Amino acid sequence: MKSLKLISSVLAMLICFVSMAQEKTITGIVTEETKLPIPGVNIFNQTSKTTAVTDFDGLYSIKAKKGDLLVFTCIGYDTQRQKVQDANTINIVMSSAHQTLSEVVVTGYGSSNSNYEDRSYTRTERKKAKTQKALTGSVPAIQNNTAYSPSPNVVIRGVATLSPANEPIYIVDGIPMKANQMSKINPNDIDNVSVLKDQAATSIYGSRASNGVVIIATKNAIYKNLSEKELDKKLNITPIPVEPNQEDYDSFVENAFESPKTAPLSTFSIDVDNASYTNIRRFLNNGQAVPKDAVRVEEMVNFFKYAYPQPKGENPFSINTELSDSPWNSKNKILKIGLQGKNIPTENLPASNLVFLIDVSGSMSETNKLPLLKQSMKILVNELRPKDKVAIVVYAGAAGMVLPPTSGEEKKTIIDALDKLQSGGSTAGGAGIELAYKTAAENFIKGGNNRVILATDGDFNVGSTSNSDMETLIEEKRKTGVFLTCLGYGMGNYKDSKMETLADKGNGNYAYIDNIRKPIVF
Repeated sequence: MKSLKLISSVLAMLICFVSMAQEKTITGIVTEETKLPIPGVNIFNQTSKTTAVTDFDGLYSIKAKKGDLLVFTCIGYDTQRQKVQDANTINIVMSSAHQTLSEVVVTGYGSSNSNYEDRSYTRTERKKAKTQKALTGSVPAIQNNTAYSPSPNVVIRGVATLSPANEPIYIVDGIPMKANQMSKINPNDIDNVSVLKDQAATSIYGSRASNGVVIIATKNAIYKNLSEKELDKKLNITPIPVEPNQEDYDSFVENAFESPKTAPLSTFSIDVDNASYTNIRRFLNNGQAVPKDAVRVEEMVNFFKYAYPQPKGENPFSINTELSDSPWNSKNKILKIGLQGKNIPTENLPASNLVFLIDVSGSMSETNKLPLLKQSMKILVNELRPKDKVAIVVYAGAAGMVLPPTSGEEKKTIIDALDKLQSGGSTAGGAGIELAYKTAAENFIKGGNNRVILATDGDFNVGSTSNSDMETLIEEKRKTGVFLTCLGYGMGNYKDSKMETLADKGNGNYAYIDNIRKPIVF
């Protein structure tokens, strides 16, 4: 009898251990504090080393056992860690990174001429260093970055990535100064230095202070009320000409009105590109003027998802129209025509043969380029099926393959290859396109989705550089049945005209990625 009880106890313990170690599927949704879903969040199981990525609705699914630690990471958000317990659903709310970083001890609210108190460095220290160098190590949260120019760049940690592009604004004796002006200030003239960031900075100086504020007070306020020219003269600075914007757009030509009396028949193409909307959104969010040639109305309309009814029967699309009076001419009418294509169940889609052609040149180093590109590509990888294949080709000074064709089942292998990408070098775009199409052709799936996905800022500066050369190359390649999708990233040197040309000639589509957000649905 005792042996029976002992055996029962042992069996019970074994069942308990097995159930504890049993792997299960953890699902959930990752959102912002405002309840909006966050796509592109990386989920890493520290125990099993498996990974997952949230989709456009912020949903994820990952295998884990009780006791495993899940790590949630995303650009612009604080890392979250969650241990797996009994529940199979784990929902995560992520906080913006800038909201919880608190290295600065100063909090300021009020007008720009308020008195600020912070840690000041001594006169002896000021004599030993230039103004910008003296800030490092003396004021909390300040980092000097000397890797990019002879004059050190100041970056306030916790505001954004540590990059010269994220310099704070400088307020000296109550007036804004440029970095080159501030660097000319005699350290012996400085009386006090203060630092503001996050809400303390933007509440006083507005959105332009999103990268932080360095406030400097000089003895006797020697720079107070000086104009730009007076500042340059006092600091012995020769004005630097403004660097022209290097972005490139095709000339915009407005369509002429046609009279139905002379032209009773009309046609229009079904254009699915939507790059113009997100590109314009980027300009507006940055407080910049929008180049008129960047505005393509049909792409702005295309960006939104419309709740049009599905086509009936064998019709490939439904036609939906709205007629209204013209607001600027009561004699005219405005007709809106909306097409809704048939939804095709994704589980029945043909197999995909995809080649990611990724620009890793030096121009892709900014946060809104290669890091954003990796995030968006991971969302796509998370949707792949075992029958789908992905290869990764990169180009910089030369083109090369970093991942041979790999099954969509091996998501970790594909994501690891993406994570290892780094930027540097020139842009051999032509050579990259040749290698990508060659790879796609060698792995061609008859009746499948054979496609090269080009992700770049469009700045091809080595090899076939002209739009006409690229057009000829892409037109030849599309005859093989391999089509082209173009994804644009970044700003400053963005080549919109080149990206649109390549997508049109490659029988594909074109989109501009300014952030990871779900499209608005009407």
